Amino acid sequence: MKRTAKTAPRKSGSIARPKTEPVAAEQPGSWHLSRTETERRLTDFEFGLERLAQAYYRWKAACLAAVCDVPLTGDDVAVLNVVRMGDEPKRLSEIGQLLNRVDVPNLQYATRKLVRTGLIETEGSSSRKETRYRATATGRSVTEAYAALRAATLPPMLEALDGWAAKSETTRIQLDLISSLYAQAAQVAITRRHQP
Repeated sequence: MKRTAKTAPRKSGSIARPKTEPVAAEQPGSWHLSRTETERRLTDFEFGLERLAQAYYRWKAACLAAVCDVPLTGDDVAVLNVVRMGDEPKRLSEIGQLLNRVDVPNLQYATRKLVRTGLIETEGSSSRKETRYRATATGRSVTEAYAALRAATLPPMLEALDGWAAKSETTRIQLDLISSLYAQAAQVAITRRHQP
């Protein structure tokens, strides 16, 4: 009698499975993100970007911790500084636009945290969409101290770099362009996801 292999029943749940077959078999020692020279360069760039982002957010948290005893993350500090920007109250949607963020629940969490710590306050309607956030007197004092420490720390280091001013402007323009390319690529990925 010939035995047939039984397949295990599939379990329901959120197990990640690839939606398409791999493009090509990888060679031993190769990496799935760097199969071509262009992919290698992109991967090097992306890892540099990851390291820059992590260093930047650690710096913001450390700078704020030096002037305020409220433990905040780099994301929280970004929200606080954007709320303080121009000393004008801002809706959550405006904060998201200024930070290029669409993760509304995380932004809501950050604003609630900042309200609890007394660094920002709400004004306006009780409706979430109409609520505006503004810095409190404590928040303005803390952000001023943050700005003073930042000015005493980073600019002298940057000015010591050869050609920093010209390079920073070129880099900013390039980063804006690359940001728009990632936004376009995300749209393509979303479209592909919904194709049959």
